[in-house]
Amino acid sequence: MSQSVIIVGGSLSGLMQGLRLKRQGHNVTIIEQDTGSERSSYEAGITVGENVEEFLRRFDATGLKATIPVAWRHFAYRKRPDFLNGKGGPRLSNWIHLYRILRANFDQFASAACPNPPSPYKEDGKTSYLAGKRVTELQYSHGIVTVYFEDVRDGRRESIEANLVIGADGIHSTVRKLLNVPTTKQYAGYVSWRGSTPEETVSPETAAYFNDRLSFDVMKRTYMICYVIPTEDGNMEPGKRLLNWVWYYNMADGSPDMAEIFTDVDGNYHRNTVPRGLVQPSVWDRVRTSVRPQMATPFAELLEKTKSPFVTKINDALCTEPSFYDGHVILVGDALTAFRPHIGLATEQAALHSLTLDKVDRGEKTHDTWIREIRIYARSMFLLNRLMGEFGTGSTFSFLKAAITYLAYSIKIKLGWAR
Repeated sequence: MSQSVIIVGGSLSGLMQGLRLKRQGHNVTIIEQDTGSERSSYEAGITVGENVEEFLRRFDATGLKATIPVAWRHFAYRKRPDFLNGKGGPRLSNWIHLYRILRANFDQFASAACPNPPSPYKEDGKTSYLAGKRVTELQYSHGIVTVYFEDVRDGRRESIEANLVIGADGIHSTVRKLLNVPTTKQYAGYVSWRGSTPEETVSPETAAYFNDRLSFDVMKRTYMICYVIPTEDGNMEPGKRLLNWVWYYNMADGSPDMAEIFTDVDGNYHRNTVPRGLVQPSVWDRVRTSVRPQMATPFAELLEKTKSPFVTKINDALCTEPSFYDGHVILVGDALTAFRPHIGLATEQAALHSLTLDKVDRGEKTHDTWIREIRIYARSMFLLNRLMGEFGTGSTFSFLKAAITYLAYSIKIKLGWAR
């Protein structure tokens, strides 16, 4: 039976939920706060695991290639560029490229990546993507959820009713706040500097060094990762791709260093992210100069060639209650649990939530079983990412503490005691 569904949040998690529900014949409306016709992009790279691949196999009709495979995990140690090499690695993509593939399927959104979106299937439900709308209130009565929202440009208020509301609006979820859900949320003690450099702008030696690899440079309480991703338009031709990098940088909350770094070129302070193009050039020069003496040459070249990075505070958030109002409102993706990004599980979690909810809808899994499994997965991956973060950026004590906590919870899972 066809239902009306509202999804709050038009990022990857919201689009995955919207696409699978559309394929089931439900009518889906996505409400997105960003005012652009498509979400803003920072050319961010993402890891594509088995759940994302399965989701695309089942629901994507574009036929577009989404990922670049990795053959090696390569480690530098400080200035030593070739310290350790291991075979195998994940598939990688560009965040906006995957977004455009999902939009092409969801609401036939045309882009340079997919200029001719596939037509809807005969059994598909109707869809709409409302940009520039901020949700302000939820009301539930007798199986119907009313979502109130306002236009972020002119303040005009509207409302829509639905049988199901899905909160897919990220770590700072409005839906989660409106539901007053208890959430463990914490600043990790460090930030991530991020950027992308076209392959063609670096030296041939550096381009060859990063090709076909997931590369790490491990330094004293900091490390940097680099890997090759497609362009936003999906170009995967060698020499035309992007070298995407992430560098974790320790910074005390509320410190003068934080105040300076998160104040942009116009003098405005940003609470979580200073977007690309707004980081003060003098700040970026100071920060990258500070690490250059202990960094391997290929990684140092990436920082030197990146003129417009962006910087984000690393936070995590754990909420173990995904379902409300007898299952008529649910939380998914980062709105439920946001991991530190060290293993690259955000998109994988979004796909997992979509695929497992599809099993619930088809009667292969009960809603209560789904809740229990999602809780255990959330806490386990939350602790594992904290462990990896402390290994790369923390002290010996903080790493051992995180390792013991993760090990203890893993034992509980094995014994069937985990909740």
